[in-house]
Amino acid sequence: MDSMLKNIAQFTLFFSIGVVIFAFAGYENHLSSYQNSDSNAIPETLEEALLILGDEKPIHYIATADPDSVRMGMEMVYYGQLLDESNDPISKYFVCTDCHNQVLESANPADESADAVLEHSMTNNIPFLPASTFYSMYNKRHWYNGDYYKKYGDLVAPTRDSLYNAIQLCATQCSQGRAMDHWEIRAVLHYYKSLELKINDLVFTEEEKQQLGNWIVNDKTSAIALLKTKYNDTNPATFGTNKTPEVPGYEPSAKNGEYIFTMGCLHCHDPQTGITNFTMDNDPLTLRYLYRKKDKYNNMAVQHITRYGTYAMSGRKQYMPMYSFEKLSEKQMLDLLHYLKVGGHDN
Repeated sequence: MDSMLKNIAQFTLFFSIGVVIFAFAGYENHLSSYQNSDSNAIPETLEEALLILGDEKPIHYIATADPDSVRMGMEMVYYGQLLDESNDPISKYFVCTDCHNQVLESANPADESADAVLEHSMTNNIPFLPASTFYSMYNKRHWYNGDYYKKYGDLVAPTRDSLYNAIQLCATQCSQGRAMDHWEIRAVLHYYKSLELKINDLVFTEEEKQQLGNWIVNDKTSAIALLKTKYNDTNPATFGTNKTPEVPGYEPSAKNGEYIFTMGCLHCHDPQTGITNFTMDNDPLTLRYLYRKKDKYNNMAVQHITRYGTYAMSGRKQYMPMYSFEKLSEKQMLDLLHYLKVGGHDN
């Protein structure tokens, strides 16, 4: 640790420069940029900054992501197994990218609210998905929090403070697949390491930048505390009901609703994706059909299926995950219903 503290001056410089190694444009671009990065460069990640300042290492700490492990982890995330098929598919029904993005979902990592995510997604053409992005997952410290207990019961207990166990639960329960081998989970962890937060991802005011520069030298505890206000270390979930939301004074946005339907609903239900057998499109007949089901309060009612999802069952393992309030706000539900109405011309 003493040798690390001697690098404080370097850290201050790196914080000011804010260099970004990774470009998250896709699988190949990401892997290429990672393999070509300079491992001897001045540290630029949030974790390295915290460790330099004296913070504790996480349980899943990885000093340096191994490029080959990153590749293997990435292949399992994108394709469900290694591309050379030397391991069995993790799930017959889902791959991670069906529900998880691989990029930063909000302009400010400290604000991962549904509204912030939708705004950033619409600006950057990012799918609007029900599960948390894998970008910054490595920086989290707690998983399956809040109402996840209502769905998974005691299964969430071992995952609350362990990313390793959270990955295993996602494989066996969320994706309805097999238990992953130790080396497979370690490879995914290396992939997560490649997606960790960079200092340049964090949002600071000019005053905070000056304050941080001073604390880096004179008050490391305060510097750590400030850094930890700039991102979230949990993935909470609050489940809703199938009741049509009432938000006094809010005028629903068809533009927002169209994006949620196109980049959220159709992410799985477009016939081209092959993720689910229940397919839909943006045809006015489809939108009209869905809107007319909104008061049925069954699996065909949009607000019901979106908030409750469905459960995997024998003979029908594919299911629909629910959108928690953290992933779809009440206003956004109204946006979606409004788009179904005006898009289907059912006035």
